[in-house]
Amino acid sequence: MRIVCTLLMLCLLSVACPLWAQDDVVIKAMRDELDRSMKQLQLENLEKPYFISFRVVDSDRTNVSASFGALSDSSENRSRTLTVEVRVGDYKLDNTNFFSMNFDPSAMVRIFNGTTQLPADDDYKELRRQIWLATDATYKKAVEDLSRKRAALQNKVSSDETPDFTKENPASTTVDGQVVKVDRAKWESMARSLSGLFRQMPDVYTSNVRFSASNTYIRYLNSDGTSYTLRQPRVTFEASAATQAGDGTPLNDFVWLYGRSVAELPSADKLTSQVHALGQRLKDLRAASTIENYNGPVLVEGDAAPQLLEREFLPNLLGWRRTLMDGASSSQQGGQAENPFIDKIGARVLPDFLSVTDNPTLSEYNNVPLAGWCKVDEEGIPARESKLVEDGVLKTLLVSRDPVRGIEHSTGSRHGGQAMPSNIFVTTKNGLSDAELRAKFLDLVKQRNKEFGIVVRRMRGSAAPVLAFKVFPDGREELIHGMQFSELNAAAFKEIVAVSKQQNVLSVEYRPQRSRGMFSYGNESYMPVTLVVPSFLFEDVTLRKMRGETPKPPVAAHPYFDGK
Repeated sequence: MRIVCTLLMLCLLSVACPLWAQDDVVIKAMRDELDRSMKQLQLENLEKPYFISFRVVDSDRTNVSASFGALSDSSENRSRTLTVEVRVGDYKLDNTNFFSMNFDPSAMVRIFNGTTQLPADDDYKELRRQIWLATDATYKKAVEDLSRKRAALQNKVSSDETPDFTKENPASTTVDGQVVKVDRAKWESMARSLSGLFRQMPDVYTSNVRFSASNTYIRYLNSDGTSYTLRQPRVTFEASAATQAGDGTPLNDFVWLYGRSVAELPSADKLTSQVHALGQRLKDLRAASTIENYNGPVLVEGDAAPQLLEREFLPNLLGWRRTLMDGASSSQQGGQAENPFIDKIGARVLPDFLSVTDNPTLSEYNNVPLAGWCKVDEEGIPARESKLVEDGVLKTLLVSRDPVRGIEHSTGSRHGGQAMPSNIFVTTKNGLSDAELRAKFLDLVKQRNKEFGIVVRRMRGSAAPVLAFKVFPDGREELIHGMQFSELNAAAFKEIVAVSKQQNVLSVEYRPQRSRGMFSYGNESYMPVTLVVPSFLFEDVTLRKMRGETPKPPVAAHPYFDGK
């Protein structure tokens, strides 16, 4: 009987400790220090941690960039970053979801917001020492924050009893992606060549071309029993350019492409075409006219449809709550409002013919790779499909283990330190063909007795079209520049009158504003997200000329094109 029990215990240990943990020095240092910290970490008369997690991110990056035919950067670097999360108190009330301006300068030297650098060498003793120091500093700040949070709550009355942390089932996951291998000399040649194309474009004042590749290997452990390892390759290409119109209006545009391998980027010929198209758009915009304002039907199609959804609607589908601040911090920083969509669950937020789903489990759509594919989020929660809006009605939000009111469990959506989207699909019951949608648009223009309607095909920044066209009843189009949407927010999406059958697929570099006090993990400053979105027809939208002071165009001509 004793032998059977011993064998059973060994089997349980093998499940809890995957094979990779047995021969990985970093994992061993993390596990040993985690066990020791949970047993021994306690200041006199203060709480012990009820939860600790360690996340180590190994990253090697290659960057190559050039401007106007000249190489400006070619570098390779390697880093290893540790993020420690320590929670004291309990699941209902702990030290998180709280912001204080009071910091221990000595601790801040070693660790900022739970993150610090680790040695690149697999030296067990040095790794243990560094993890120990980082955990100690994070724990001391955690108990101080909990004390300040309790003091702040004594002077407040709150009807929100949402706990600070969710209880989730432990899981063990291994994702082993392919390592990206880069021919840096080839990228240098391509960067010079592609950026050199702007030497044929006197209308462009500044420009840049950049290739970037990273191999990220992540190890994660927490005291709940969750663990994972994740090898995550990323390859990106970006070309950006800027100029000014004759009236001084700043004009800029960019191309951003993402892949999990070098092979997923377009060929050199296709990249050349993209750069030429970028330069041509800016040239056309310089010569375009402008209007003071417009109110009427607007058709948003092409790249602009997913870009508009990303900027104006998607942030409202991410669950975040108001951060509690102590007296000194709130007087200096002001309060942080919670997501207004928390109180709209069960309410209509889109027309009844539209639904929205977040699905990180899909790796491609119609043979197009999806950038948001993943198997596990940063907290080790398995990724899964979430139906966010169904027939126009908001069903839930994307959340992490930091819950929001009415949502009790994580949707497996924490990336970059907060709830994030992955692959967003907007589907419709009764989409129109492109021809039918355009005809409906022109009918609305006639009904409103408008001289023209406006079609938007590309955007930049917040609510600023790059490519916008006046469209006359006979179908003729005229490019305009320097326009921006006025008060087009998430509420306006309820007024969409029709959408297309055809889907617009676009991968974007999603960079949300981080909530105060949240943990920032390693070097993952953005989440690549793919949006699959139809074109939208709005019946009544306001656009106006961009306002504000702008610098005057350069006095002298571009020296390369001056001929002197």
